[in-house]
Amino acid sequence: MLDGRRVLIVEDEALVALELTEIVTGSNAHAVGPARTNREALALIDLEEIDVAILDLNLADGEATPTAECLIGKGVPVLICTGGVLPRAMRLMWPDLPILRKPLNPDRLVEALGALCAEPVGGGRM
Repeated sequence: MLDGRRVLIVEDEALVALELTEIVTGSNAHAVGPARTNREALALIDLEEIDVAILDLNLADGEATPTAECLIGKGVPVLICTGGVLPRAMRLMWPDLPILRKPLNPDRLVEALGALCAEPVGGGRM
């Protein structure tokens, strides 16, 4: 499902980031990151080719809206993984943004990422 895909991981909790990295690499995909902050994520987006992104909502430097805006603007599919609620502004901007709740089920995560990679997106790969 994810063979060879480059998955950006944006997560500020070290154990969760490690778990996400293991799930991604265990699915024969390449993990980009993890990034703990919007600043780190935006730098990776500029440097790396990314097929799909896993995005936590609350990062070490605030809400992940700047990272989501950048990814979506480049046509990169985004999967929100959070224990919280999608902020109202993000719900209004992107009502169809897929969300998985923490704690994560590895099979559901891989399935959701695979579905996003299969969907045609404006512009596709970076």
